[in-house]
Amino acid sequence: MRRWIALTATAMVAPALAMAAPAAAHAAPGTANATLTAPQAAPGNPVEALRQQFAKKSGVRLDELTRMRLDGEDLLKYRQVGNLRFGKSGVDALDVKIVLKGDGKVPDSTLRTIVIDGKTYLRSALYDDLLPAGRSWVRAEGGTPTLSTIDVLQPKVLKTILASTKSKSPGGKVGGARTTLLRGSVTLANLAKVSPSLASLAKSLKSKKPVALPWKLWIGGDQLPRRFQSSLPISASSLTGKLTIDTDSRYTSWGKKVVITAPPATEVVDEEDLQTDLPVTPDLTFPVTGLTARQH
Repeated sequence: MRRWIALTATAMVAPALAMAAPAAAHAAPGTANATLTAPQAAPGNPVEALRQQFAKKSGVRLDELTRMRLDGEDLLKYRQVGNLRFGKSGVDALDVKIVLKGDGKVPDSTLRTIVIDGKTYLRSALYDDLLPAGRSWVRAEGGTPTLSTIDVLQPKVLKTILASTKSKSPGGKVGGARTTLLRGSVTLANLAKVSPSLASLAKSLKSKKPVALPWKLWIGGDQLPRRFQSSLPISASSLTGKLTIDTDSRYTSWGKKVVITAPPATEVVDEEDLQTDLPVTPDLTFPVTGLTARQH
C-alpha cells in the first residue's frame, strides 16, 4: 500500500495561538498550607517551545503547498490542509486532505488521510468503484503521522535546521503573529542523520556532491514556527534542466485542542481484505526527461 505522498526522482521516496503559561494558583491571604503553582517558564528557543506544546498535548493546523518544478515551471503541485494532534513526544495523530493539481498530463485528485492509534485510513473518489458496497475508507496497519518532506515539527529536524542559520531579520506578520525570519541552508546528509524518511531519500538520490537545501523559517514571539519554506534540488544524469521540490508550510492555531477520530467501522474495509490493488492516490507518476516522480 502506498500510504504517503512523496515525490521521487529515480528511486526517491518522497505542517496561531501564542502558548499561554498556566495561571498561578495563589493562596488566599491568611490561608495555611496553601500550595503555589509556578507558571510555566517561557520557552528560550523554538525546539523548547515545540516540546512544551507536546507536553500540553495540544495541536496545530497545517496548510502546506508542495511543488515539483522544472526550470521554475510547475510540473505538478499538491496542497495538504488539516489538523495535527500532539502527544508527549510529537505528532501522534492527523486528519488532512491532500489535493493534487496536475499540469494536464497528471489528473487532479484528492486524498483524505487519517492516522490514529497506529492505523492509517485513506479515502478517495478513485477508490469508490473498487471497494465493497457501503465502504468508503481503506484501513492499513501502521503509519507515521507526518506527510511533510522536511518536517520542522520533529524536534531533531528543527534543531538541525536552526543550527544552519545564516541570518536573522524581522519577518513581518504571518497568520496575525509578528515574526522573526531566519534564513539558512542545510545539507540533506545532515537532515538524514535525524530523519529516517530523509535518510531513505538521500540514499535513493545517490548524489556524489552534498545536496544543499536553502530554507526560510518564520518564528513567532512565542518561539513557535509559523511558516517554513525549503527547496530541494534533484539531480540525475538523464535530466536536462533544473528540477526542484519546493515546499511552503504554514502553521496556525497553536495550542488548539484537536480531536481526531477514526471513521465509523461500518464504513471501513481492511487493505488485506481487498481483492485488487488500489491506484496510487494522488497519481504522481509521469515522465520527466527520463526521470520518474512517484508517490509511494
